[in-house]
Amino acid sequence: MSRRRQAAYPVKIAVLSTMVSFAALMVLAQPPGPTPAPELSFSEVALPDPDLSALEARVQETLATTRETLESTLARDGIENPERGRAYGHTGKIFHAHHVFAVAEACYINAAALDGNAEWSYLLGYLYQDTGRFEEAIDWYQDVLELEPAHQLATLRLAQVLQASDRPDAAEPLFEQVVDTKGLAAAAHAGLASITAARGEHEDAARHLERALELQPEADQLNHPLALAYRRLGDMDAARTQIGKAGRSKVRVADPILGAVGNMTVSSEMLLTTAAQALKAGRLDLAESVYREAIEVNPENERAYLNLSVLLTKQGRLDEAETFATEALRLSPDYFFAYFNLATINERRGNVDEALAFYHKALERNPSDVKTNFRYAGLLMRVGEYEQALGGFEQLALLAPSLVNARYLHALALAALGRNIEAISVLDDALAITPDDADLQLAVARLLATTPGIEAEAQRRALELALSLHKESRSLETAETLAMCLAATGNFEQAATLQQRVVEATSELSDAGMTDRLQHHLERYRQGRPADRPWSLAAPATTDGRDP
Repeated sequence: MSRRRQAAYPVKIAVLSTMVSFAALMVLAQPPGPTPAPELSFSEVALPDPDLSALEARVQETLATTRETLESTLARDGIENPERGRAYGHTGKIFHAHHVFAVAEACYINAAALDGNAEWSYLLGYLYQDTGRFEEAIDWYQDVLELEPAHQLATLRLAQVLQASDRPDAAEPLFEQVVDTKGLAAAAHAGLASITAARGEHEDAARHLERALELQPEADQLNHPLALAYRRLGDMDAARTQIGKAGRSKVRVADPILGAVGNMTVSSEMLLTTAAQALKAGRLDLAESVYREAIEVNPENERAYLNLSVLLTKQGRLDEAETFATEALRLSPDYFFAYFNLATINERRGNVDEALAFYHKALERNPSDVKTNFRYAGLLMRVGEYEQALGGFEQLALLAPSLVNARYLHALALAALGRNIEAISVLDDALAITPDDADLQLAVARLLATTPGIEAEAQRRALELALSLHKESRSLETAETLAMCLAATGNFEQAATLQQRVVEATSELSDAGMTDRLQHHLERYRQGRPADRPWSLAAPATTDGRDP
């Protein structure tokens, strides 16, 4: 059983204490217990609480916030193991980056067991390699290769640890596996040089070192062993030349996994990641404080301003939200998301002209954004600019053909322009995607019932739809629709009786447009004429509840 899968059961944990700068390492181990039975479930390792007083105050605050965010995430109802694992892993990276290895180790162990991603095994392996715990590093790197046999970084790291633990025969074939891999080749040649030099194969050692320096001329730490190789080969002039070039710069390994950990030191970007975790855990207060801290750390980070603006907008704090979005735009004049959020703020305030202007500017920068096209077209409908709105909905039909909400509003815009046949066609296309959508069915029924010259078969279809909808919901809306369809099929007396009930039931409502339409249709039914208004014009002109 691999080390990671062993970690899926209660295990003895050796935890590193905090190491900051040149602070000494202290190994804290729980007392050994009995070997666990495989059937036992995983018991998450408790995070230690090391002394962080040697760290800068800002770092202490960040680590405390990170830990609080983790606790909030883990306390969420219904959170499943993989998400728990990723939350531990993210926390581990931040503590790892600040050399608080005790907490990082416990987090990675939990992440590896709960999420199963090779990344956590790799980071735990590197943590052990970096702190001289080579046997544990070997276990975890081997686990990575069980999960991902082609993981070249783990292959190189395992070779390095095997070499460091005096197992050159095991390390050599692993170095050879990655000796031609970009970003890893120089380190692999350096490892092979050390192994061949120890065997007295100085020509091979020199060849590997020459190749490593060709790949990384700045790695002048390699010039010293190259000088020794030349000396043993009898080339004293070359040896003296290399001694003159020798320095302290090590061979670099292109390691994006560790690079991501390095980016987790206290920085504006790291704080944005922490804030996102807090948001996911439902901690809006914590997210806001972290966003503000991100701005303090880097006042030039437009994303920090924008993300805080979005959070404040969702809370209805529109004046503050506008201030931060405007600052984001000042820092990045073509920032699409800042224009979008300023449009949202103005739309919520009821400043339609300003909202439309900001949506338009956002679309100039990202014409293919579905949500912006939807919002822009929907707002144009709200102010009666139906013809202009059609362009947005036609664009959405190309960008997101399966977006039923957009097709619904597209049909309403066509109907508002009296283009009912086209509207019905758009709705039928939408029904082909979601055949049971009651809103779409109701809209089709109303348009079929109120379109002059429609065929009798289409009128019967409208009546069937209306009967089915009214049977399901018995609402005033479906009752009015059924009355329309009864009148369309010549059943004026039944239509008038049903319409009268609807009028009476809505007599106390303050919707003047609806009241006028209901009374207007009641008079038409009594006169033996069908309905002619599917909706009050203003009624459907809203995107409320239908944002994609």
